[in-house]
Amino acid sequence: MARKDFTKHNDPFTCKKCGAVNPSAASHERNHCRACLYSLHVDSETPGDRASSCGGLMEPIMLDQRGNKGFMILHRCMKCGKEMWNRAADDDALEQLLLPRN
Repeated sequence: MARKDFTKHNDPFTCKKCGAVNPSAASHERNHCRACLYSLHVDSETPGDRASSCGGLMEPIMLDQRGNKGFMILHRCMKCGKEMWNRAADDDALEQLLLPRN
């Protein structure tokens, strides 16, 4: 059952971090780059609300497996520090979160 407070957005976009072109996700909405996993801080409190005025890059900082939701990515805004969990898509380069960072 869909949440009433959730607005889906699944438009193709070009990543502001790495420039990769991201198509619509086949299985669910895509809110982060499939190549570098970065996102933009556009939602405020409700997923899909597009009410945040921050607009900062959100760095992927952690990967977690959550039952029937599958893999979830924790993003932290590099501008204001807000953290949000986002569902990974089937074509995401999740190895980015498994490799050591320089």
